[in-house]
Amino acid sequence: MAFSRLIVNADGLGISNTVNRAILESIESGLVTSTSIMANMPGFEDAVNLLREHGASNLRVGVHLNLTAGYPLSRAILDCPRFCNDNGGFIYDRNRWFFLLNHSEKRAVYEEMKAQIERVLDAGIVPTHLDSHHHLHTWWGVAPLVCRLGREYGVGRIRLTRNIGRPPTLAKRIYKTLFNKWRLGNRQDFRNTDYFGGIEDVNIFCRQHRLNGKTMEIMVHPRFNEEGELVDHDHQNLYGRLWTILEKQPALSLSANF
Repeated sequence: MAFSRLIVNADGLGISNTVNRAILESIESGLVTSTSIMANMPGFEDAVNLLREHGASNLRVGVHLNLTAGYPLSRAILDCPRFCNDNGGFIYDRNRWFFLLNHSEKRAVYEEMKAQIERVLDAGIVPTHLDSHHHLHTWWGVAPLVCRLGREYGVGRIRLTRNIGRPPTLAKRIYKTLFNKWRLGNRQDFRNTDYFGGIEDVNIFCRQHRLNGKTMEIMVHPRFNEEGELVDHDHQNLYGRLWTILEKQPALSLSANF
């Protein structure tokens, strides 16, 4: 049986103090192997302090790049109405998608994402990977800028676009294949996983396929429910669902890296 490795990444560290504590608990449980931090959100400083206080300095932490929530760290993007409103906050419309950016938008987006990476570095965290809020790094017009920053900062991995789970439409399937194999750079640039998705995507995939030595990343969003239980963004028990995956895949091993 071929040995496979699984990265479980907790997205959204820094979004709020409450979420920070949920993510920390998920890390200390041993089921979450890495996290990604949001440099422009209200809980950023609290997240940094928690990492220091709990001896998580060796934890693999990435940057959760963000152009859709909160307020930017840089100036130029404020003049881009497709990204910021009149109050200086980021805009998010799930039906809007950026295939192309004009010259000023490219410069502004690059500067904002760079500022977010720099703030993480200034906090003493050397990012090991890049991903993003609302999957903005998978937008065709944004992806080359993310890859450029990954090369500049020596980041080893950039998250794929989701390639497991319920079959997408033909157009989306073509897009995802092109993005993962071409738009996201190549294997010489970044050592990415073979598969990426959420918990339910992994459950669907594992019912139909064997991993056969491949690598996989699961995205989770730890939260506390009203009873104080640790759940994912869909409000289902996080521990139970992750353990179920590991129990059903005996050749699958948790790994912080591969």
